[in-house]
Amino acid sequence: MAPSPSAHALIILLHGVGATPAAMAPLAGRIAPVLPHAVIAAPPAALPYDLGEQGYQWFSVDGITEDQRPARIRAALPAFVDTIRGLQRAHGAAPGNTVLAGFSQGAIMALAACTEAWLAHHVVAIAGRFAPLPAAWEGRTTVSLVHGTMDGTVPADHSRRAAARLAELGADVHLDLVPRAVHMLAPPIVEAVINALARPSRLAPIRRSGNA
Repeated sequence: MAPSPSAHALIILLHGVGATPAAMAPLAGRIAPVLPHAVIAAPPAALPYDLGEQGYQWFSVDGITEDQRPARIRAALPAFVDTIRGLQRAHGAAPGNTVLAGFSQGAIMALAACTEAWLAHHVVAIAGRFAPLPAAWEGRTTVSLVHGTMDGTVPADHSRRAAARLAELGADVHLDLVPRAVHMLAPPIVEAVINALARPSRLAPIRRSGNA
């Protein structure tokens, strides 16, 4: 059987703490018609949510403090990286044609994982943050930071500081502050993410072949 048409990218959607992959459905639904050949994957985080009966988390936020947060993120990184690389293997993708689009804790993990490692061509961090701000950045990874100006859970200043720091490090970084938006995947946030994904890029195509 002949190879299938090239996909523009493997787009991995990463939900927030206590949520499930279904929480990313509003974004997935908008990506499909805009990037019709993209492969969209939405894995659950590695651990069950420990503050509720359902949902998943990469790290616990139970009793978390600013001092504790960096260590919890570091401890969660191996499982996160394994998840991303497993999806890349499953879909025949590589960092050069992978996009990580994460919300809240998903954005936190995507930013942390790409600080030094070549894991993705583009990170779209929605309502995320660095903890702490990075000392280095993998220069092949473009960053789009999308944040609501009225986010009371993860204030938009986190993305402002992240954009400034990444610019200092020479990263290709874009900041989109969405007026009056709060900490959720509301339509204005989703549209800002779609705009970020639609920016011109040099994503390598994914080529997959089927079996007759």
